Amino acid sequence: MAVLAQRKKGSGALAARWFHVFVLFPLLLSLAGCKADLYTKVQEREANEMLALLLSKGVDAVRVVAKDGTSTIQVEAKQLAFSINLLNDQGLPRQSFKSLGEVFRGSGLVASPVEERARYVYALSEELSRTINDIDGVLSARVHVVLPKNDLLRQDATPSSASVFIRHDSNAKLSALLPQIKMLVANSIEGLSYDKVAVVFVPVERAQYELSSAPAAASGQSGKFVSDPILAVGIGGAGAAFGVLSYVLLSARVRQLGQSFRKVANLGAGASTRAVQTDGEKLNSDSR
Repeated sequence: MAVLAQRKKGSGALAARWFHVFVLFPLLLSLAGCKADLYTKVQEREANEMLALLLSKGVDAVRVVAKDGTSTIQVEAKQLAFSINLLNDQGLPRQSFKSLGEVFRGSGLVASPVEERARYVYALSEELSRTINDIDGVLSARVHVVLPKNDLLRQDATPSSASVFIRHDSNAKLSALLPQIKMLVANSIEGLSYDKVAVVFVPVERAQYELSSAPAAASGQSGKFVSDPILAVGIGGAGAAFGVLSYVLLSARVRQLGQSFRKVANLGAGASTRAVQTDGEKLNSDSR
C-alpha cells in the first residue's frame, strides 16, 4: 500500500508539471501578447510616422490596417502611458483641419449671409493653420482671421487682421521664418496688409526619451503590420487554443497512466497477498 501511495503521489506531481508546461505557459504567452489600442482612425502616412517613432524608442508597436484604409496603432498595455507621453511630446497625432471643400459642402439648405461669412472665415483659418502646421519643427498652429463686415455704406470699415499662434520645438529656429509666415498669411487673405499680421511663437522643451526608458516589451516581434483586426485577435488566441488542446490531450494521457498504475498496484498487492498466505501456510505446517 505504501508503494501504491508513493506511485500515485509521483504520478500526480508529474501531471502537475506537465499541466504547467502545456496549459499555463501558452496561456501566459497569449496574455502577454495582448496589445492595447493607442490611436485609431489614423491616416497611413501619419501612422507610419508614429510607428517609426515608437519603434525607435524601444516600444513594441504594430500597425493594424482597417478595411477603410485607416490604421490603428497598438502597443503593449504596460507601454501605453509611455507611448502616449512620447507621441504627445512630438506633436503626434497632428491636429486635423477641414478644407474649403469640406466647410462649404452642400447641406441642402440655403445659408444666410452671416452663416456664409462665418464659414468662409473658418475655412480660411483652417487652410492657413494646415499650411503652417506643415513647417518642420511646428507642433501645432492656429490662425485667427478677422474680416470687415460687408457694408458698402460704412466709410470707416475695420481693416482685416490676423493672429497666428505657433507652438514649436525649441530646437527649431522658427523666428527666422517670421517674415515669410507673415507674408504667407497676408497674401492669402484679401485686403490684409503685412503689418496687420501678428505672430506668436511658443517654444516647447521636449523630454529626452532613451531606448532604456521604455518599459520592456513582453514580445520581441516589433513593427509588424497586421492587415486585419481578426488576424490580430487570432494570433492572440492561438496560444489559448493550444493550451486547451494540450489540456485535453494531457488529461487523457494522465487517466491512462493512472489506470496503468492502478493495474500494476493491484497486481503487486495480489502477489503480496499470495506470498503472505504461502508463508502463513508454511509456518502452520512447520508448527505442526
